[in-house]
Amino acid sequence: MSTYGNKLDPHRSVRTARGLKGNRQSIVVTNNPSTIDANQTLTVRFPNFGTNDVIVPGTARIAFNIVLDGGEDDNRTVGNNLRRAIVKKISVKLEGKEVLCPDDADIYLCYKDLWLTDKERQNAAYYSIQSENTEKIRFGASDAVAATQPDASIAAAFGKWFVTPLDF
Repeated sequence: MSTYGNKLDPHRSVRTARGLKGNRQSIVVTNNPSTIDANQTLTVRFPNFGTNDVIVPGTARIAFNIVLDGGEDDNRTVGNNLRRAIVKKISVKLEGKEVLCPDDADIYLCYKDLWLTDKERQNAAYYSIQSENTEKIRFGASDAVAATQPDASIAAAFGKWFVTPLDF
């Protein structure tokens, strides 16, 4: 009997591994202070890594809860794509050397999000790219249509939590 079996294609090759296996670790760092006001600088520091450690692109992010204060308008919400609009400057330093530092990161990143595909846009509610009704349901606006699906399900799942990916 061959390595391939009796009924398989003789031109088939034995399976070879094409990936790397390693120990996966998830690190959650709570920012101190836990709240931040307008025009304050938020510094996000990554823990020191070993020589064989890797950050997988697209996995680092900042999660935050938005609380609307003040105002008597029951229909108020936040702007679409809020996660990008609140980041004015990104500064990436590796080993003390500045690698990347766009000053108007909000403009660049909002422009970059305009090129998302329709499917990526549909799956971006956690990133605050959503329909107007979903946004109204998430913030409890009085003119929201809460019976609309999938808007109500998305709003129930995410609430007022949003995420800004640290993608550079």
